[in-house]
Amino acid sequence: MTRQSEKKKPASTRRPRLSLDDWTDAGLQLLVAEGRNAVKIARLCTDLGVTKGSFYWHFTDIDELMHAIATRYCSHDNDTLRGLTSIEEMPVRDRLAHMGATLVEDRAWATEVAIRDWARTDPQVAKSVRALDQRIMSVVENAFRELGFDDREARIRAGTLVYAGIGFVYGRDNLTTPTADEIQDLVAILTRM
Repeated sequence: MTRQSEKKKPASTRRPRLSLDDWTDAGLQLLVAEGRNAVKIARLCTDLGVTKGSFYWHFTDIDELMHAIATRYCSHDNDTLRGLTSIEEMPVRDRLAHMGATLVEDRAWATEVAIRDWARTDPQVAKSVRALDQRIMSVVENAFRELGFDDREARIRAGTLVYAGIGFVYGRDNLTTPTADEIQDLVAILTRM
């Protein structure tokens, strides 16, 4: 062996191939941080340190990525993150208490606002957000039915919690944040026969 061949080869500077989730996560982060107009192929490639070929491995265009972001965020898979998957197995009063508590948890409010704002201008995203809202409403409404409320009362009480949650997303920076105890008092009022 010559000295030349004994030299170590430099470590590869090549990044591992990005997954669909890597791209949707990066796109969502940019959407939240800077808005829909900031999400561009070139910008994402620069931020991720990859070429456009990596992007086109997964998507045909930016619209396909944006659709993947909306679908993933509003999908049944994301219900696990929101607790919708496991919540239906809880006793009904615990379920409502848990859902009420999520109104004041420090969760990804900026993401929620960004997705809902985007839904105002994109019919496909609006459709996904609508489906998500309907799933949440159904879970809450069913909980009130299990407590013995008729369909009308269950719908009104569920609507109060669901609309409070959506309103909280938009009013969070402008209004006093209710405490966990205040939210539980609201749930107690709504569950009273």
